[in-house]
Parts: sequence; structure tokens; C-alpha cells
Amino acid sequence: MSAVGDRIRSVRSARGITQLELARRASISRQALGAIEAGLYQPSVTVALSLAHELGETVESLFAEKDEQPCTRIDATWSNAEMALAGSPCRVALARVAGKIVATPQPAVRLWLSPAAGFAEHIGPRRAAVSTYWSQAEIDATLLIAGCDPATTILSDWFARRRSPVTAVALRCSSSKALSILAKGGAHVAGVHLRDPKSGEYNLSSVRNAIGRKPLMMVNFARWELGLAVTARNPANIRGFADLARPRIRVVNREQGSGARLALDEALKELGVNARQVNGYTRELPGHLEVAEAIASAQADAGVTIRVAAEAYGLAFIPLREERYDLVVLQDQSELGPVKAMFDALNSRRFARELSQLCGYDTSEMGKELARINC
Repeated sequence: MSAVGDRIRSVRSARGITQLELARRASISRQALGAIEAGLYQPSVTVALSLAHELGETVESLFAEKDEQPCTRIDATWSNAEMALAGSPCRVALARVAGKIVATPQPAVRLWLSPAAGFAEHIGPRRAAVSTYWSQAEIDATLLIAGCDPATTILSDWFARRRSPVTAVALRCSSSKALSILAKGGAHVAGVHLRDPKSGEYNLSSVRNAIGRKPLMMVNFARWELGLAVTARNPANIRGFADLARPRIRVVNREQGSGARLALDEALKELGVNARQVNGYTRELPGHLEVAEAIASAQADAGVTIRVAAEAYGLAFIPLREERYDLVVLQDQSELGPVKAMFDALNSRRFARELSQLCGYDTSEMGKELARINC
């Protein structure tokens, strides 16, 4: 039974109201109320308001998630006999089928058609005419996040599971490009992992240089491992950045202004290796997952990316360093509904645990305000 369902049942019992009577008063079926109390059904806002009213409680007291609720272990029917002997942990989808909880393996990454809000039919230098079926409310509830973190889909899933109207849309780009987009008003949030090679400081100096005197706040999202992803089982015997200069080693790179590109350039400079000696240095891809996919499909032997991307494609990973990935928001955008919903997620211990488990990120400081600039 879920915590929410347990609270509803407990309050109902304390009030001396039967399940049938409460269902009648709330204008829902007894079966629907039973499913809510059993944790099998998330009620709509209308039903939640009705139940709270009939029980003399607030919606928050009945339905607010308790972040301290632990991750639980359940017994499920395994749907993939071919993987039964593999033994290694994997991601799964869960559903109730014919009365049984079924677990089925899910790929870490997948190809699909991306949803879109509309079509730009006439595009000018600064304006575009767009045909859309979205309402103004749906547009207002969209959160634009520029950056290279592939975990934006997990934030979108978090919103959806909580029946939040907010939709998170990722603008995949380098950290430097993300800051440029933010400064020009093209996104609500910019994600950055830019290390100052002289001081070793992350992000703040880059943010100041890119944003100028606009008031802003910077909060932590996570820490992750950056390193070299190489072909599974590493047949080329790549041990570090010095091996990238070997004649037959092919690399794939990120664009200028990305944290991964800066890390590669720093490493090559320290080794005294000219970038022109590195086969594939000029081949640029837009994201961490794209780098990993190129290696997995034998288009390259190595590339700088983050551990979660390498592991998603079953690659070997040679860690370089831990990096801090922060989110930057302009002060005049911080009270918008989608941005506040993101902050609520960042301050949820449950969301932090989920992200840590799914991506291997260090989320111990997620949501912590690292800087506030009020120029």
C-alpha cells in the first residue's frame, strides 16, 4: 500500500466512514477508491480535492509525497527469459498485467520520434510564424533547459508521474552555448560543467563572463565522472589520453565550448600532444550520448564523455575526474511556474535518489544554491 493510500484509509477509518460511503460522497466508484487506497491509481486533481473535502483534510496533508519514503523491494514476474541467466542489474519498466506485477528490461537509451509543439512555417532573422495545437497554458508550462546532461528525460518523467502540467524540453548543446542561449533569453535554464584550468574552479567564472551583469542564481544539479569511453573490452588497449595520438586510433570529439572538449584539450596540452596528431579530432558531435553511440557503432575507438553515457552503450570507461554540473537561472525567471517546479524536484530527496540510482550521479548537494549574483 502506498503512503498516500495509507493516509486516506487511516483518516477515513478514524472518521468512521466506510469505503462505500466515501466513494459515494466523492462521486467516484468504490473500486476507484479501493485502487487509490491500494496505491494502484493516482487520482486527478478534481478527485483529490473532493476526497480531501469529504475527509475534512487539505490536499497537501493527504496527497503530498513524503521524500523520506524509502526505495522498496518487490517481487515481480520477469518477462524476458533470454536475460534470466545474465545476472547483472538492468533498468526495467513495471506494470500490473492480469493481476501480477511484471518487470521487463528497458534500454538505457533508445531512438524515437520527438514530440513537437508545432511547425515553424515562415522563419525570419528574429521571428517565426508557427502553427501549433498547443494552448497558451501548455506553452506556459514548458521548461526549456539548455545543456548537455542526458538526464533531462528523467526530470520530464518525474513531472509526468506527479501529474504536473510542466513539460521539460532539452536543448542539447555545449555548456558555453547553453550560457549564450540563456543570456539571449532563449531558455529558462543553462546547464554547465566548465572548469577553469588555472584555478580548478567550476562554472562561476564562465557564468560571469557569459551572462554579464544580469542577476542570476546557480544551483547544483549533480557531480558526475568525466573520462574516456572506449570500445567494449578495449581491444585497442587504450590506457589514457597519450594513446589517442597512436596512428590507428580514431576519436570522436565534442564541439568547442563544451566541457568534454576543454578536458580533452587540457589533457593533450599537458602531454605535449598536438591535436593535429589525433585522428578524428575535428569530428564533432553535439552530446555525450552521441559520442558513446559513435564508439559503440565502431565509428570511433574513443571519446571524452561521462560515465552514464558510456555505460548506457556498454562501453569501457577510463575515468579522468569528477565534475560538477550546475544549473543557472536568471533571477527574473526564477518565479515562473516551470522553473519553480524544477526547483521543487531538485529539493526532493526522492528525485535525488532516483537520479543517483539511474545515472550513477552524486546528488548529495542537488538543489544547493552555490551562487547568487545581484549586479
